[in-house]
Amino acid sequence: MAKFIMVAGTASNSGKTVMVSGICRMLANKGYKVAPFKSQNMSLNSRVSVEDGEIAVAQYTQSVAAKVEPSTHFNPVLLKPKGNFISQVIIQGKPYKNLDYNEYRKEKNYCIEKIKESLDYLDKNYDYVIMEGAGSCCEINLLDDDIANLRVAEIANADVLLVSDIDRGGVFASLYGTVELLPENWRKLIKGFIINKFRGNADVLIDGFKKITELTNIDVAGLIPYDESLILPEEDSQALQAKKVFGNMTSPIEINVMKFSKIANFTDVDALSTDARIKFIDFNEDITGDMLILPGTRCSTLEMDKLKISGMDKKIKEYIDNGGIVLGICGGYQMMGNKLIDEDKIESEIGTIEGLGLFDIITEFKKENKKVIKNSKGTLYLNGSENSEENGINDTSKFEVTGYELHEGITQVNEFSSLEECELIRLKEGFGNNGKGFDGMVKSDGKSLLIGTYLHGILDNKEFKDYLLNLIIKRNSYNYELSKKSANEIFDENLDRLAKIIENSINYDFEGNKK
Repeated sequence: MAKFIMVAGTASNSGKTVMVSGICRMLANKGYKVAPFKSQNMSLNSRVSVEDGEIAVAQYTQSVAAKVEPSTHFNPVLLKPKGNFISQVIIQGKPYKNLDYNEYRKEKNYCIEKIKESLDYLDKNYDYVIMEGAGSCCEINLLDDDIANLRVAEIANADVLLVSDIDRGGVFASLYGTVELLPENWRKLIKGFIINKFRGNADVLIDGFKKITELTNIDVAGLIPYDESLILPEEDSQALQAKKVFGNMTSPIEINVMKFSKIANFTDVDALSTDARIKFIDFNEDITGDMLILPGTRCSTLEMDKLKISGMDKKIKEYIDNGGIVLGICGGYQMMGNKLIDEDKIESEIGTIEGLGLFDIITEFKKENKKVIKNSKGTLYLNGSENSEENGINDTSKFEVTGYELHEGITQVNEFSSLEECELIRLKEGFGNNGKGFDGMVKSDGKSLLIGTYLHGILDNKEFKDYLLNLIIKRNSYNYELSKKSANEIFDENLDRLAKIIENSINYDFEGNKK
């Protein structure tokens, strides 16, 4: 029988995701079997579970923190916004329906049933379940339909820790207001307050601690210091508003990432941040980086239309003509082809549209096509073949790579228009271009290098990532040596640091409160 603990928030971006990650790692390091959980998440950043199901990236990274395989039961309901107030609803890892808000409300009881199924599974298989709330846990206009916060905590009989971000100001008012607006039965679940992102002398808060306890009869259980050096994945694209440029600011390497309007899985580029400055660029900006990344997006046809309207398509081609390196991932890869065929307007109201024409491929969206949700692996050949050196790509480097696929379009590879163009990855597992054992494309004319792939997480493969960065260093004669550690190693170290911060900062007896 598991002990359930929920981290709820007074607002979005208060630190719930990070807090859950730290608690999961702290308990896992003590030898417990721990599961993260978020009953309903809304995010365009998702990953593939061990069951080949789709879950939010936050619950995936929290499973890494907990040192367990990611499961669809960690995030039984995932909403992926498509535009026009419609979301694709993922239930226990699989696409369910495309619904607007009012339609989704009518599905509430079905969703709760599935949430209860997942809670029951976790209760039977884990020692602890660390639950994450969503946004503010007291949006009074939404309480009747809220299946992501204290209603679920009540179902699980969970202790609730309420976290608020002091960096925004008004922390005590936020905590007090949240408690006062909650129904009495949910208010009783809150066992402590956590004040997050504190900088300075804690003595100035003593009177505030006393007063908030007097007013609510709830103690301040933790004061978490603000540690900007911790590198942890962002879940919400809102974070990009304050994250236009990030990474290693002392590195001479600059990577540009197209900031698509429906950008998805933008955490794909995080692996580069140790050794490069990452700059998200808008449709109207210039390409100034040593490499351009066209990332994933929820609506490839919509983004392609925006590239054309803004003139960015011409800038990309000019960048390539000048010897640029371009990496397209998932939707970005689809746009690098000749055409995106969407007669049923599945992606957007744009319908069928010409692509950038960088690869001799077409991608088609059809209602009957099932969404590809797979963990994938294979061998990446920069010359497209294990043996051939006759295709115009002199580099014969090859790398074993892993990643994951989340796409609805099916890409068909035409007969190669030139010997410069080849398929990128020979798959051992996965779907890739059209389910025939290959993924992506690679093309080079001796100056420019174009790479496209469906594999999210491709840059987490250190050998391949380092190849690209070393190519940039060599081309530009940069005096820079790459980090010896992989992104996964650095992430793991950060999780252990976070766990120590949590353990030293929160006065809540996690083990003593174990049932």
